[in-house]
Amino acid sequence: MGLTYESPVLFDRFHSPSRGLLDKADVFSNIEQTVSTNSGTYELIVGADSQLRSRGTFFAIVITLIEQGRGGMFFYHKFQERRYTSLQQRIFQEAMYAVNLASELRQYLREHEIDLPIRLHFDIGKNGPTRKFIQSLLSLAETNHFRAEIKPYSFCASTIADKFTK
Repeated sequence: MGLTYESPVLFDRFHSPSRGLLDKADVFSNIEQTVSTNSGTYELIVGADSQLRSRGTFFAIVITLIEQGRGGMFFYHKFQERRYTSLQQRIFQEAMYAVNLASELRQYLREHEIDLPIRLHFDIGKNGPTRKFIQSLLSLAETNHFRAEIKPYSFCASTIADKFTK
């Protein structure tokens, strides 16, 4: 299938609707400060989506931090790569980007002694052509010690990231 995690895409800069353009270190630090200074219950979710166009594949990867009952914030990084004509390759590439970013974020939180589970949201569902990838992607998440959700519960990928691939 030829999955690759291409090194030029390092997700080093993220956009925040409320904070503007941030370095990845600032995003991670912002999450750390928010979680450690407030007593709320938080959910941390990473999701990705892509759109195939004539000039390439457009990806968006999103980190969402939600404080239960109080709202949240999100950060997104969008980029373009070569044209992935295979739906399977594009869906698995999205998943690999999400797993890699979530792993990096988990490592950062561990180093700063913050115990906050990270969930993955995959833009796949039981209806449509992506249903055949469900078991493989859920296994990928589990192998990397993440809980994952699919449509209709995967709003980070299917709603937020989707908005930034358009």
